[in-house]
Amino acid sequence: MAMAAIGARAPEVPQPFNLWMNIPVGADAGIAWLPTVSRPGDRVVLRAEMDCIVAMSACPQDMIPINGADMRPVAIAFSVSA
Repeated sequence: MAMAAIGARAPEVPQPFNLWMNIPVGADAGIAWLPTVSRPGDRVVLRAEMDCIVAMSACPQDMIPINGADMRPVAIAFSVSA
């Protein structure tokens, strides 16, 4: 939907790149959905090496404590620098 909103078409839908999720893989190859270890104000800086379109969203998960004990969606902020 985000691509269509800007008049673009994605040739494929890639898997998300989850920066803040805490989903460790155990020795038995099982995964756990744990609360994030990031804190308000944490940030990451990415640099594009070519033109790209990026879609971002805050995790809307409200069924497990991946966004914290209160299990509420959280806000996200981003900026684009040239």
